[in-house]
Order: sequence, then C-alpha cells, then structure tokens
Amino acid sequence: MLKYVIAVTMVLGLLGVMSVRCPAEEKPTRQNLGRTVKLRILVDKVMQPTEGWVTKEWMVAATAEAGFNVFSPRRGHERLDEVRQVTEWCEKYGIFHLPWMRGTLRAPTGPQAAGKRLVWSNGSEQPLWSPNADEFWEWMTKYIVAYAKISAENPHLMGVFLDFENYAPGRKGGNCYYLSYDDLIMGKFAEAKGLELPELALEARKQWLEEQGLHEEFARFQINHWRERCRKLRQAIDRFDPTFQFCIYPAPGTPFLVEAAYPEWATEAAPLILADACTYGRPSKFLPQAEALEANRRRLRERMKIPQERGIPYLYAGGIDPVVAGADPEFCGKNAVMISEATDGYWVFYEGPKYEEDHPQYWKWFTWANRAIAAGNFAAWHEPRETPEDFGLSVLKTAELRLELAMPEVTGETVEFPLVKMRGDNLLFLACKAGQPVEVVLRNHPVAYYRSLLAWELRDLQMNKLTSGTIPHDETGRVHFTPEKDGMYVLGASAGSCAYSVVSANVPVGLYAERGLSFIYGVDRLYFHVTEGLKEFTVQVKGTGAETVRVNVFDPTGAQVASAQTTPQQQTVTLKVPAGNRAGQTWSLQLTKADEGVLEDHSLTLGPELLPMVSLTPEQVFRTRPAQCTRAKTSRLALRQDTSPEQK
Repeated sequence: MLKYVIAVTMVLGLLGVMSVRCPAEEKPTRQNLGRTVKLRILVDKVMQPTEGWVTKEWMVAATAEAGFNVFSPRRGHERLDEVRQVTEWCEKYGIFHLPWMRGTLRAPTGPQAAGKRLVWSNGSEQPLWSPNADEFWEWMTKYIVAYAKISAENPHLMGVFLDFENYAPGRKGGNCYYLSYDDLIMGKFAEAKGLELPELALEARKQWLEEQGLHEEFARFQINHWRERCRKLRQAIDRFDPTFQFCIYPAPGTPFLVEAAYPEWATEAAPLILADACTYGRPSKFLPQAEALEANRRRLRERMKIPQERGIPYLYAGGIDPVVAGADPEFCGKNAVMISEATDGYWVFYEGPKYEEDHPQYWKWFTWANRAIAAGNFAAWHEPRETPEDFGLSVLKTAELRLELAMPEVTGETVEFPLVKMRGDNLLFLACKAGQPVEVVLRNHPVAYYRSLLAWELRDLQMNKLTSGTIPHDETGRVHFTPEKDGMYVLGASAGSCAYSVVSANVPVGLYAERGLSFIYGVDRLYFHVTEGLKEFTVQVKGTGAETVRVNVFDPTGAQVASAQTTPQQQTVTLKVPAGNRAGQTWSLQLTKADEGVLEDHSLTLGPELLPMVSLTPEQVFRTRPAQCTRAKTSRLALRQDTSPEQK
C-alpha cells in the first residue's frame, strides 16, 4: 500500500510541473486503441522487481496515472490466477492488459528433445524446441488459449505480447524463427517428396538440399507447415474471442513472423500489433537529440513498408528502451511523442532505471509524453532540450580537477594502419592543426550476406556537425576537411551490419573506448597510455553467446603481463592489471581467440583510471597527466589540449 501511495503521489506531483495541459481524451476501448487512441504500452521490468517479480495493484495504478493505456508485466505469464487478477486491476483503472511471454521455449539437452531442437543453416543447434515441434506449439497454445478465455470474460485482457528475440545460448543465426534443419522437418519433407534421406551432419543439410535443387521447395514446405500451426492457434482463440490480438516483437520480423504469423494471426477484428525496436534509443548514441529523433522517424517509415506491402490488418508501434546508450529520460519522452505521431503508438521495454533512483525522472518524462500524445500535441517532440545532452564522452566535459591531454604530434604525414575491423557505432578522435587539410581513408568491409553503407559524420568537440558522407558496400572512401582551429575533432562511423576499418590518415587517430569499442575478428595490437602514478588499471572485454574473445595485455617492453577471456557462459570479464613501475608509458593489448567459442563480435572498454583512447600505432598514442583525476571520481572532465613536445 505504501508503494501505491508513493507511486501515485509522485505522478500527481509531476503532473503539476507538466507543460502540457491534461486533455479530456477519448476513453480507451479495445475498438479504438491504436486507431483513434494511440497505443501507450508499458512492459515493466522496473516496478515488478521491487515486489519479487510479482505484480501488485499499485503498479497498475501508477501505470494508468502516468498515462499508459496498456500494462504488460515482464514476468508472470504462467501464473494464470495472477493474469486474471492483473486484468481486473486494469479494468479498475481503465487500462488494458497484455501478458508478456517469450515466443520461444527452452528444450532439454537429453534424448527427450533429440532431433527436435532448433537447427540453423550453419548446423548450429540451440537448446530451443524447434518451431516444428509439437512441444513448442502445445506450450504456446496452452497459455494463449487460456488468455483468450479470460479475454472473453473480461475485455481488459486484450491479447498477448509475444517476444521472439533469441535469448538462448549457443551460436545463433538471428531472432526466431528462420528455417530450421531439424530431424522433424527434414523427415516430414522427405516423406512428402518420397525421398530417402542420407545420413547428414547438421552443418551439411542446407548444402545437400541446395545441391539436390530442393532448398526452395523445402523452404515453402516448412513455411506452409508454420502457417498451418499458426492457423490452428488462431482458430482455437477465435472460438472464445475473435478480437484477441497478438502483439509481436520483433517487427517487421523474421520469416516465421512475416510469412506465417502475419497472414494467419492478423484479422480485421484483431489486427496485429507490430512492436518495432529500431527506435529503442538514438541511432547513434553520439547524435544530438533533434537529429536522432529525425533519424528514428525515417527508420520507422521505411520499416513500416513491409507490413504495408503484405496487405494485412496491423497496428505499428515503435519501441523505447531506457537501458540503451543515449536513451536519457528527456530523450525517451520526446521519442515517445515522435513515434506516436509517426505510427499507431509506442511501447516501452522498461528496463535499466532503478525504482528509487532514476525511475522518477523517466516516469516524469513518460508522463509528459503521454499527456502530449493524449492532447494531440505532437509538436512537443520538437521542443528544445530542457536538460543538457550527455553523450557519455568524458573527454568532452569539465571539472574542478583538470586532466591534461597531450595529443600526438600532427606532422601531416600519411600513415598506413594495420587492418582492424570495427563494427557498430564507434567514435574516432582526430588530432588536427588549423589550416592543415585532413584526409582519413575508410574501408567498408562485407560481413556475411549483409550489404550496408558505411555512414560517417564529422563534429567538433561541442558536437556541432561539420560534414558527413557515406561509403558504398565493399568500397573505400575518404573523409576530407580543413580544420579552422587546432585541437581534436570527432569522427563517428557505422557500417550497419557490415564492418569498417581506418586504412590510413594524415593526422593521429584515437579510437574511443569508454563505453564499448566494437570489433569483429581479432586485433593484433592496440596501444594506450597508462597515466603516471597509477598502481593498477582495468580492461574489460565482452562477447556475445558463443562469440568469445581473449584479451592479452603487454607492458611497455612488450612482455605479456595479464590475460583474461570470455566464455559462452560468462560474456563479460574485467581484467585488473598491476602497473608496477611502468606507469606513465605506452602499453598495448591484443584481442584474440578464446579457448571456447568463435572469435567474431566483441567489444573493449578501458577502465575509468585511463584515458578512454586506444591507437593503431604506438607513435599516435594520446597521453594524460596527472594521475589524481580519474573518470570514476568525477562526472565532468576538462582537457587542455597541447601538441607541444614537452607535453607529450
């Protein structure tokens, strides 16, 4: 009861400072949600943990008071009495309930599931029931039909939120589901075709089907099998409630969703709710708010074309996730308004904030957004920032304690760099001289079947945009500009699902490693400065599932002094390295293959004791002094840039 009082009091207090007047919005119903009333869905992972992951009435009340009209508790889908109780609370507070459940089911490792687990085209088998297994469909049907029965009695249970993200361990080929090459479907296909299958290793199955000219037919056969299963589930639901809706993530979706769930689960009476995650945060965590919101808007419009072309009844909702870098409270609020203007509403995968700490600020801005949306005030997302932008760049900030940055000497000589392939959003810092033309050569590297542009943007230290460009798939391009002032400039780059490298530059280049510098494959050496006076520093590496990495750290003499590795079970490791009497010098590290797993995607973060910058050659290392200031001790950090030899 106390938390209920606190939650409601907090919301009511926030309403007093809202800039948007509370409107008399049309009362939400099953018929108008997503049509004339924008969807505002909260998937809760912040309030539930305070009660041991059990939903309490105060959570539903707080959700309604904040202006959300759909509540989806992250846990409890299997506790049907609780599902019924949450639905009754939603009815009491005039909102609606979507039980959240995964669209995947873990399979046992023993013989019970032999031949029935999900098998990817590369032969990787994950501990998930195949989408062709009876066990998977019996489990899904059991709960979803139970929800439909409750929905028929109480329309405030409007459907189910199905999450098809692939959370299972093992090497994966994406979210669920793409084609599976398990024994079940291979056997059914062979029987239908009158084939005698040879003994095929998991990794040889796709190739064999292709060699026999059967793969396209196999794909159609499996998709038709999925459609039949989906159709039976929809028919079972319709016996109780034909208006029962599926909210499915991710959108636009995998082949299972687009080819089977779209046509079979979507009806005029129950349009699909497609939950897109492309707007979780900023397209780049370093983009200013206005540019990031415009980019999110463009993304949504492009991705919505897929269900449009399918001609199915659907509602589209862009997602927000506060745990994503760059998704600060105000950005989330403005993002919610922008998404709702562009689509049929928004949803929040509400994770990251701590209830007693930063939750109030997020709740304030979501409340602000919900009131603006209800009022039809969609211009609100264009309003100027009220809170200072924080791009997570400690090297751009000020503090009482000053940390001096000595940039490498800027000679104008072009340096060819060893091949280091980066992936995702990364920042490169360029040390420049006024009036001296700069040229940085970048390469867009293919990865698997992806075809992405390499996009780059150049900014000054105040994050003002100077110029930008793109480099086509599998091509090389150049960044040209002439700086007006001495100092550092910021080059942001991303090649989407592909990779990129810095081929050469005529200025020193530093790679920013404070919040996860992303690589693909191995890196022979990266160089960094250990601040004078440090006794110890930390280096963190992170893998993903079966994609693992080992980090080796070398002192200034080249001797290896420390090593650590991730595993499929432990995806992040932090290595403590004693500096001994070699602080104040250039050290190096290597990213290489771990004992287990494959060396593909991984990231590197330098500890808060260090300047978060690594270089591709030892001559271009950025240095710091003195040691009494660390990023951990202060949230704001000033730099005095100096290129003089004595400062190096």
